[in-house]
Amino acid sequence: MKTTTQLGLFVVALTTVQPVWAADQTVTLEDGRQVILHDDFTWQYNQPSTKTLASEHSHSKTSVTSQAVPLKTNSETQNAIPLVTASKAVNVSLSKPKNIQQLSNSGVDILLQVPRYTDGQLIIPTMLTNQGSKSVMSIALRVTLNNADNQKIESQDVTLWRSIKRMPDTYFRAKTQQKGKDIIFTVPKMNDYKIQTEIIDVELW
Repeated sequence: MKTTTQLGLFVVALTTVQPVWAADQTVTLEDGRQVILHDDFTWQYNQPSTKTLASEHSHSKTSVTSQAVPLKTNSETQNAIPLVTASKAVNVSLSKPKNIQQLSNSGVDILLQVPRYTDGQLIIPTMLTNQGSKSVMSIALRVTLNNADNQKIESQDVTLWRSIKRMPDTYFRAKTQQKGKDIIFTVPKMNDYKIQTEIIDVELW
């Protein structure tokens, strides 16, 4: 957990200067290990890691790594944590698909995964990670879709996760990952869009 926290702090510093990475970045942790941060929101150690956290929930629907936050640190390539503290427009490309963006709030991390366009709809899958010590009851996101010229097309509030109180089987438990609800826009197909996202609700239990 300490290593993940250190890495998160490095990424916060990097994204403050440049929200969208143009090339790989190399950072050195306090314990001397080096980590390479890739521009597709993945990272890997320059040397073997011996520290293992909780087990990970894999999601391999596409060839792009799709985990939200690594719950295990000994695999070769994992997702970094590009934290977003304010609503900023980021690119959504259908011609060069990759993970879009990751947000964090109250110990919950939300990864917007590789987009696809099917039957007149732009579909953005989501992966959720609860890094906190409490169960999560609900997660909601405000999403604004713009065209490549940053002109607004549509905006919507999406509930990515909702548990039912007093029904423990529905709880989003601490230190686990869950697939969130897809974000869907019925819009004309374009090669590139821009998207602005903001976490508007995280309810803990």
